[in-house]
Amino acid sequence: MFMYPTATPFIQHTAPRGYLRGEDNDRSVFGQQIPGGQITSEKMEHLVAATEHIRATLNACNASRRKAALTETITKQIGKRRIAVFKDYTEEQAHAELCYAEGLLQLAFLSMLQDEKLTTLIRSSLKIRQCYKCYRICWRILKHREWSDGLSKSTFESGVRLGVGAFNMMISLLPKRVLKLLEFVGFSGDRNFGLQQLRIGAGMRESIRAPLCALLLLVYDLYATHMLAFEQPEHVVEAKELLSYWQIIYPKSAIFTLLIGRSEAVAGDLEKLFIVFLRACILFQAIETFEQAIKLPLDWPQYQHICYWELMWCYALRADWMKAVQCAERLACESQWSQASYRYMKAAFLLQWLDDPGVGTPKPTDKTFPTTDFSQYETRGKTIEHIDKLLIEIPKLMQRFAGRSLPLEKIALRKSKRYFAQNKRLTLPALELIFIWNGFKMVQFQQDSVMSFLMICENKINELLQMKEKYETYFDDYCLALLLKGVCLRCRGQQFQASMCYQEILQSKKKLKADTYLLPFCEMELCQLSYDEGDMQQACKHLERALGYKGYSLESRLHFRIHEMETKLNVRTRKKSASGQIKKAGSEVQIPFRPLSDSGSTQSVGQIAQARADSGSDLESTNLKPIFPEFDDEDFDDMDGGFSSEESAEP
Repeated sequence: MFMYPTATPFIQHTAPRGYLRGEDNDRSVFGQQIPGGQITSEKMEHLVAATEHIRATLNACNASRRKAALTETITKQIGKRRIAVFKDYTEEQAHAELCYAEGLLQLAFLSMLQDEKLTTLIRSSLKIRQCYKCYRICWRILKHREWSDGLSKSTFESGVRLGVGAFNMMISLLPKRVLKLLEFVGFSGDRNFGLQQLRIGAGMRESIRAPLCALLLLVYDLYATHMLAFEQPEHVVEAKELLSYWQIIYPKSAIFTLLIGRSEAVAGDLEKLFIVFLRACILFQAIETFEQAIKLPLDWPQYQHICYWELMWCYALRADWMKAVQCAERLACESQWSQASYRYMKAAFLLQWLDDPGVGTPKPTDKTFPTTDFSQYETRGKTIEHIDKLLIEIPKLMQRFAGRSLPLEKIALRKSKRYFAQNKRLTLPALELIFIWNGFKMVQFQQDSVMSFLMICENKINELLQMKEKYETYFDDYCLALLLKGVCLRCRGQQFQASMCYQEILQSKKKLKADTYLLPFCEMELCQLSYDEGDMQQACKHLERALGYKGYSLESRLHFRIHEMETKLNVRTRKKSASGQIKKAGSEVQIPFRPLSDSGSTQSVGQIAQARADSGSDLESTNLKPIFPEFDDEDFDDMDGGFSSEESAEP
């Protein structure tokens, strides 16, 4: 990689200005022809080949990294000399340090994909820590070094902001119990600071890493915030601004086409003034975009699988269960990510389809799924037989990633056992999946869909109440239906009726046998209701009760929501009173150009870029508080170390 005398010819060779401006974007990694088959493929030979290429890159980078001299080791305790060290970095050494950090991170993740052993996980963790230290060095280089080449600095700065921003953002999203462990070993993160770094990086549009900064922001705005249940309208605003710009630069981009569809699907809190006219169409717009994305001529099956995944949930939110079944079937036939999850989702949608009183025989009229065999659903008996085959195979299909089982596969295994134990019966399985994936946020303003789900829940509750013989997990099913009814009522604005449903579940906690996860989730729903009503004291009580539950399904997922609600309560109570605060995990940084808040900024990328330009892009003048404290004694350790082809605990 660093075969040139300086870094500048290397950058100019690999990233010509016309290329960065989008003058020939069909050759771009973000354009239409995306070479995803080599690294994104799950085939082991591709992972091994990718690992070897990254190792070769790391060796080339290490050869150009700055070597710590003995005098530097002795004099680095002196503050002025410490700054002089970073000023003395050449362009090639600076870029080598940055690329070395990026390569270490890629190698760590590839190692975890190839091997699930505990020793591999430990080695990968150490590589990530070493990557973290390299970014600390790069941050100081950016702060103190003087640059003569604008393109070289822009490329380096965007890479540093990408790495620092990503570390801050991802660490800050973790639950408090994980944060405490990471802080103990030297990691820390501030979400607002991380997001600001990514926004500045995305605003440096001439840089080769600007699209990566934009993609991380888009993933945060459209996926992370939604899945972890702390989405805000400004997140979708920012996503739409980013997409409106990058879609022009890369009009044939498969990735941005997918993200446009996602933005249309999750735009739940926007356009309130136009809700009457636009809300009924927004899911149809998302489906149309995803269907268009599927037809793009790419040799990248994983991309199409993501589109089918998104389509599946869009159809489910429209209660079009059979089309959701077809999407799940397509994923089960083609994707190897989680066969157990795909089969359970297909079975769940089929069961929900059978519960629909107006169900009829599906007709093969949809050209999107030409391979679907509708004959297996001609009668209720045939459909039940097919569901049996799907669920009975789930225990054999369980797998582990990085030494851990997928939460969704655990749910699939537990529910498949329940299905056979309850005389081939499950209660509202599709709506339960929608609730788990926070799908009700996407339909809360589509009152027709919410009302349809509410009627389904009411019918199921009446059916359960009319049962004369109560089976072992009867109250689990009844409380699940009550929880889903409460969520539908909350989406309709009937807060009191929703709280009554949750309270009834909590009163039945001693009767629950299997679905004990309903109790902490009910407490969180009550916490959200109290927060929306401005009763912070009651919200804190429900939050503490939710924290008191241990060892239930989806515990890690709920802890993300608890962490976010904890932050929101801390901000709200700090404004009202200095007492009764909940301790907030992580540090607080006042970010220039926007106030400190618990949500994303509503400023556009262009505004942030202009603010950055007005400040002269000088880290000193922006008065940012970096993630990294002053260097410890080992900051220059490992700077001499080579990178061998052997796995090493500390490369």
